[in-house]
Amino acid sequence: MARRKDHTPEALKVLIREAAQKTIATKGLAGLTARHLAKAIGYTPGTIYNFYRDMDALITDVNFYTLHDLEQACLRHIQNKPKDFTMVLALAHAYVDFARDHRHAWETLFSTSRTNAKLPKAYEQKLAQIFGLIEQVLQECLSLPQREAKRSARLLWAALHGITVLSLDGRLRLIDATPPHEMIDDLLKKYFATSL
Repeated sequence: MARRKDHTPEALKVLIREAAQKTIATKGLAGLTARHLAKAIGYTPGTIYNFYRDMDALITDVNFYTLHDLEQACLRHIQNKPKDFTMVLALAHAYVDFARDHRHAWETLFSTSRTNAKLPKAYEQKLAQIFGLIEQVLQECLSLPQREAKRSARLLWAALHGITVLSLDGRLRLIDATPPHEMIDDLLKKYFATSL
């Protein structure tokens, strides 16, 4: 068992969060318990609650970093793409690909019981940054007015989310649908037809 002096408080909080991220990545949210996490970091379960008031607070912290990783994946996907519809498609594909490649972390973003709880300011800012990126791409690549870009960004996310959930659950195969990237391409081409 590690001793309290083995880590600074800042380092210990990072250790807890990173162990939670690893647990979620390998076992899903169901595998994340205070007892398992304490064993993984070599401290007692009570140590976790010195930094997080409950497990939901820890999950919110993990989700913040998942959002950061999603944002970075989106930026990598659109890097060096021409500022046209190609970039819009690349951004949409980035979302689906991230969910596929980081399924447990992505699912955890939508699995907490804190849906009505006040989110930390940094978390709200990260969400705003991600939607801001989508809006910026829609404005620059499709010449959408700001208000329409904002509305379309949220509609685009909702549609992508639905396709992604159905794809990961294997339900698209049940209705003999085309692969998710093709569905997304068809959807976006039709939705943005007047802007192309």
